[in-house]
Amino acid sequence: MKNQKMSLIGVAEEKRGNITFGMIRDIFINSGFSLVYENKNIVFLSFNENNYIGIINFSLKNLKDLSSLGLKFNVIVYADIGYETLLSKEVKKSFASLDSIIVLNIDDENNIKLLEGNNKALVITYGLNNKATVTASSLDINNLIEFNFCLQREIKTLKGDVIEPLDFPVEINFFGKEYIYSALASIIVGLCYGLYIENIRDGLLNIKGFDRKMEKVYEGSFTIIDNFCLNPVDYSIAFENIQHLKYKDIVLLKGIEIDQGIYTIKKNLEIVLNWAPILGIRRVVFFVDKKDSLIEKNIEHLFIKNGIPYNIYYNLKHCLECELKSIEKDDIFLLLGSDLLNNSKDILLNQLNSQ
Repeated sequence: MKNQKMSLIGVAEEKRGNITFGMIRDIFINSGFSLVYENKNIVFLSFNENNYIGIINFSLKNLKDLSSLGLKFNVIVYADIGYETLLSKEVKKSFASLDSIIVLNIDDENNIKLLEGNNKALVITYGLNNKATVTASSLDINNLIEFNFCLQREIKTLKGDVIEPLDFPVEINFFGKEYIYSALASIIVGLCYGLYIENIRDGLLNIKGFDRKMEKVYEGSFTIIDNFCLNPVDYSIAFENIQHLKYKDIVLLKGIEIDQGIYTIKKNLEIVLNWAPILGIRRVVFFVDKKDSLIEKNIEHLFIKNGIPYNIYYNLKHCLECELKSIEKDDIFLLLGSDLLNNSKDILLNQLNSQ
């Protein structure tokens, strides 16, 4: 036990779910590491009896508490982008004390604030701009993502080895800009640990996707895609990602929770209306968790006025079974909504398997 080594990777990704966390995990497993323990936010892996790696998903506000436990991170990835980061004195102080490798997305200028006062860490930046240490070129976003991973300046591994500038092709079997960011960060971590490039590439290609994050539920003569959406920003990002795909028409299932309030519901509906002619949305299907005459009137007013056919359901199983029959060859059945659509995948797959 005296020679046992434990290396820790911290992933701060509270706004984006556990995408980067999951990619890093799968890359290591594809590189020969075995799973020792796993829960939603912690993974322990082993390569041999003396070589262990822990991956911890955490929020910035917990960094001080983790440090006080005596946990020393060898690599920290800050993956959030597009959210205003509220940096308390404690968070700044914790980051200023880090002497690990920091992997930072700099497409969001707010993230640079995390480095203030830190002159000890080795910082590796990534993003889609040419100022980053690591970027992606030759992007091809369609029903999957292809790009070239470009290391523009040399970096050092944890063992002190130097990796010279390089580039190599990467393919991941899902889509959405957030997956490109996560792939870049995950590859950097893999390189810092000396993993072979082919193992990293294979690990990314074999990842099946993440629950309700532009998830391909089904891909055959038509495609079913499920994505968690809560607010207008979520809906806008989802539609931006969809416009890169090849398809005939879209049937959109939009979940509505009455408790969201009429203001948020109307804003979400306006986003749908704005994107409908751009994306070729043939019909909108609403699953509403409770009957509400005000919501029904708003839907009727907005969608009849804009000439977009729609249906309203109050039973999710009935909704999915009915609408699945109307999906045509090369269509996308797009599911967008919050937790009330969580069971959609199981219902749809059961229905498809019974056909």
